[in-house]
Amino acid sequence: MPVRPGRIVSRADFSKVYREGRRFSGESLVVYVRPTDAGRRIGVTAGRGLGGAVARNRAKRRLREAYRRIEARLCGRGDVVFVARSGAVAAAFGEIVREMEALCAAGRLLCAGAT
Repeated sequence: MPVRPGRIVSRADFSKVYREGRRFSGESLVVYVRPTDAGRRIGVTAGRGLGGAVARNRAKRRLREAYRRIEARLCGRGDVVFVARSGAVAAAFGEIVREMEALCAAGRLLCAGAT
């Protein structure tokens, strides 16, 4: 299966973001931001502690969709990893979008005046 451009898929790339990036935590997700000179790449993960495969995949789908909603307002470059927490499964979708937007603003990914 071909990899979509702008995605982080390898374990080494995820590890590099975790190791070298800055962490911003919320109730339903954690955002890791690692500035680079290249364009923005994103990765979405959900650990086994979140639940079974169905719950993990649902949480990841919700985070990817929330990212799509705010993507146009992001201007930062680099690697971004969104990690689902247990709250991502039960939280209202609007709350996830607002929290992701707030965490991206804290990570200086949000363009000035785009709130």
